[in-house]
Amino acid sequence: MLVKQNKVVNGWQQEGVSEQGVFCRCIDCQEVISNPVCSECLSEQMKVMVREINPKLADEIVSCDVEGETRCLSCGKRMGLCAHCYSKDVYEQLLEKDKDVAEEFLSRFDFELRVSLL
Repeated sequence: MLVKQNKVVNGWQQEGVSEQGVFCRCIDCQEVISNPVCSECLSEQMKVMVREINPKLADEIVSCDVEGETRCLSCGKRMGLCAHCYSKDVYEQLLEKDKDVAEEFLSRFDFELRVSLL
């Protein structure tokens, strides 16, 4: 059961807002975090994939620890950056260094990136 509570957001009193409601938005895109996997958990999976193709490049992938109201489904840590925004940042970095790795990355960690990159 979700807890209802009062919170102040940008100076406005929000009454009866669910703990998992408007406060579970990505700090980058402001969309509701619908795939709650933190950047630390994602980065570990991404490193495994990138290491298969370019081991040196895998070491350059770092997580972006942003605390928020959403909890990661994998580790339970609080997070505030959605998988889409984190993956987009990693994709753009990979694209600058190795286009083949970036294309393979996009096929495995899409999170609707292909739609937003068009």
